[in-house]
Amino acid sequence: MRFLSWDHRRRVLALGLLILTLGTGTIPPRAPLAPADVENPLWYLWNGYVPPIPQEIEAASSSGILAAGLDQAAPYRIYLPLLLRAPTAEFRALWITRFDWTRADGTRARPEALVAIAEQAAAARFNVLLFQVRGVGDAYYTPGYEPWAARLTGTITRTLGTSPGFDPLRVLLDAAHARGLQVHAYVNVYPTWLCGVGAPPDGLNPPHPFWTFSRTNGKSWSAWRVYDASGNPMNLMTCGSYLWATPAWSGVRDQVVRVVRDLVSRYDLDGVHLDLIRYPGRGYSYDPFTPAFSNPEERAAWQREQVNMMVREIYMTVKGIRPQAWVTAAVWGVYQNRWGWPGFTSGYSDYYQDSKRWLREGWVDAIMPMIYPAGPSSNCPDTTPWTLDRFQTLLADFLTDASGRYVFPGIHGGYACFQDVQDRIRVARALGARGMAVFAYGPVSLRGYWDEFTTQAYTAPAPVPPLP
Repeated sequence: MRFLSWDHRRRVLALGLLILTLGTGTIPPRAPLAPADVENPLWYLWNGYVPPIPQEIEAASSSGILAAGLDQAAPYRIYLPLLLRAPTAEFRALWITRFDWTRADGTRARPEALVAIAEQAAAARFNVLLFQVRGVGDAYYTPGYEPWAARLTGTITRTLGTSPGFDPLRVLLDAAHARGLQVHAYVNVYPTWLCGVGAPPDGLNPPHPFWTFSRTNGKSWSAWRVYDASGNPMNLMTCGSYLWATPAWSGVRDQVVRVVRDLVSRYDLDGVHLDLIRYPGRGYSYDPFTPAFSNPEERAAWQREQVNMMVREIYMTVKGIRPQAWVTAAVWGVYQNRWGWPGFTSGYSDYYQDSKRWLREGWVDAIMPMIYPAGPSSNCPDTTPWTLDRFQTLLADFLTDASGRYVFPGIHGGYACFQDVQDRIRVARALGARGMAVFAYGPVSLRGYWDEFTTQAYTAPAPVPPLP
């Protein structure tokens, strides 16, 4: 046990008295200890309490000896007359997608739903909300450079550009900040419209980027889209889910950066979170803005650099306006399939996403590898190829190359049993990850796992770690 010198004791006691006096005007009366299930020492400050002095410490203090049998490397907060360890910082993010709270069946979105989301996430001891503000070139906030999202007023396309009568981002920011939660604006980067529903309405103010890109690219109506190896642009009606813009055209980059600049200028955001910041697959893109290459590896390296430029510009834009805001990205769960796992694609080789370089170069503060299946099985434990062992292998691979930045693994919140969620949180902590991101509000609600997060995963509140 290590003892503080009298000089140190005198300084600690004086500083503690000053904090209490300045913070409240008077020293609050001694109050009962926090409830037994409160593990966070900050509870005392939040509630204006000074904890009673345990008899053995009180006796030591009165005899001129104040023991501090604590981990000297840990951070501490001062509470007269005790030194209590501060809670361990952990990034506990929850994705809030546009599908989690809006519908396309004629039902208008309601601001109360966003307040309820903030309330539920705070009660479950999350501390960061990744709130989707851009889906397919549309806005879930007051425009801006892109039109109101149609889902806000209950349709997929017809009501694009129609105000819902409230600002979703502002409502969520106010509700979340009032409950101690951070809000990061979650932006789909390259998807520009939906497949199979026809073109978006034209003539809106502001216009949809589908029309802006089509009219201003200087080459052809479709030159702004990704092209397949046969030289065909991605078809609006037959593509899979999204119509993708090519990372090769600077006009796409300018539009996304302008949207991000607008968001961080007008809203008190805690961060910007990037998703789908990659090519849609290995077969793309052979568009008019991409040079011809005889060497496939040269083409791949060039395409990775196009995505890199987008990441760099967004990072510099955000930090130039809000230096203390986070810049993070959801990335493919496998960087390179060095293990030869069948059926697994790689972010680096198949989607031209060099997420480890983003960490190494300091172009993001953190990445969130999506190490989970698109749809969990109905079995416990989960029987998809995304096993717990593979989760551990992939996370360790990313952490090895973190380069002083953060890696927060993505964990699906919709597993058939909560144990699968809990096991992945446990592995992340054991490997030294400083947090995780759970996908998403909808799956967690569907399973009803809110109490499990509180009682099993996040048994005490935790602050967000400092920026790297």
